[in-house]
Amino acid sequence: MSAIAKEVLIKTGNALPIITKSTQPKSLYRALKVMDGDGVGEAVTTTKLLNKGFTDCYYKVTSVKLRGPELNHGKAYGVEVWKGKVLNEGKPVEIRGGLKWNWTKYTPSMEHVPAAPVKA
Repeated sequence: MSAIAKEVLIKTGNALPIITKSTQPKSLYRALKVMDGDGVGEAVTTTKLLNKGFTDCYYKVTSVKLRGPELNHGKAYGVEVWKGKVLNEGKPVEIRGGLKWNWTKYTPSMEHVPAAPVKA
């Protein structure tokens, strides 16, 4: 979590649920800056993809460089997963459209989680 986000949490009496469950649309950088470690290790996706039914398309964030007075700009890199398949041989690529679309934390739905094999 960024230093600014931690300071806000301390001053507001741990208002994390209000920040993370906000209904406002968020740019990629606004969404990442309130996550632990600026979102490194988290999976993120656009609401545009979710609305179109692409529920197993996301980026696994590998590095973030936030900049600007409110940390609302920057660059983010991650491993791209499209329809459940890792692209670019698992190499991190720049996450495009960080300011253009609304982003949210990706949580796999139960129908996309592979079932555990049954032992006979």
